[in-house]
Amino acid sequence: MGSTDNVGGRDRIVRALLAVVLSVAALRSLRNGKRLRGLLAGIGALAFGFNATTKYCGLNDALGVDTTGDEVSLDIDELRGEDTETVVEDASEDGGLTCADCGEPIVPGERRGPDESGEIVHDRCH
Repeated sequence: MGSTDNVGGRDRIVRALLAVVLSVAALRSLRNGKRLRGLLAGIGALAFGFNATTKYCGLNDALGVDTTGDEVSLDIDELRGEDTETVVEDASEDGGLTCADCGEPIVPGERRGPDESGEIVHDRCH
């Protein structure tokens, strides 16, 4: 992940709008004599403005969040550190699945899942 590749799309628009709103709030607070509130709103406006214009978010970078809109796939077994194998059996010449318990073909749309040994079976055979 590059330093300029982790903020994109709608995030930038929202951050830019927040910067404008906070800028207006800072100016109003400072005019009314509320210095601390104006200072905090100004700091927030600078942070969101920097965020929106540079396409860089240090918090996203620190947390490892990628908001560029690219598809993210998550492998739970990889996160757990487990090494599992998916068992797929051919039921016929067309490459369909066969239930490991009853031996009948599993048709598309039919509920199925792995059993205790990791083999694919019908839900009714579970």
